[in-house]
This record gives sequence, structure tokens and C-alpha cells, in this order.
Amino acid sequence: MFYYLIYVSDASCEHDQDAINAIFQEAVAKNEKNNISGFLTFKKGNFLQLLEGDKQDVKSLYSKIQQDSRHKNITLIAENQIVERAFNDYASGFLTPLNGRIYKKFSEYLNFLKLLENQKINKTVSALEVILSKM
Repeated sequence: MFYYLIYVSDASCEHDQDAINAIFQEAVAKNEKNNISGFLTFKKGNFLQLLEGDKQDVKSLYSKIQQDSRHKNITLIAENQIVERAFNDYASGFLTPLNGRIYKKFSEYLNFLKLLENQKINKTVSALEVILSKM
């Protein structure tokens, strides 16, 4: 059994391209080391991250993110137990037409969640789709 968590946050200050790339590389390295899969995206000053893995590992990481000064207005969107991971690895990047791979993975993940036919999950998916459309 695995656990997933999705959150959004605002960047605490404006970051240049190099700073954002450094954040992404740090996330990839740490999450791969801790067997956490998912993705991190950034657009227009907003982060959106999905984390999957052992519940304790994911919760511990989220707690650290909540204390990270690079984030503000952190909002938990969804969390739940899952039978299997939707992502094989951890990806990061900019959610723009230039990186269609991450957008496609996220869209596939939302479609996967819709198949569960759970009213609470469907509401979460709808909220995520609204957030995605505004990013």
C-alpha cells in the first residue's frame, strides 16, 4: 500500500531560472533517494507537487516543505492511500507547452483518479483541473 499527497503553494519571492532549476534538482535528488515518486511543477510563481510513497516518508517530506521558507500559502489539495503508484519515478519541470511530458503525466493521473468512481476523489480531481487551468 502506498500514499499520495498533492499540494499547491506560492513561491515566497521571485526566483530566477537558475534558482528554480536548483530547487527542481534538489527535489529530484532527495525524492529519488527516499523512494518518493511524483512530480513538481512551477509556473507563474506557483508550485504544484504530487508525492507518492510510504506514508511516513511522504508525510515527513510534506512537514519539511511546510517549514521551507521558499514556500508560502501552502494548501493541501488531496491525500489518500493508493494500491499502486501512478509514477515510476520523480519528475520536475515547468508546466508549459515546452514540457508536455509532465503535463501529460498529470493529465493521465487525473484520468486514473476518475476511474476510481469515488465522489470525494471526483471533487478533488475537479479542483485540480481548475488549479491546472489557472496555472
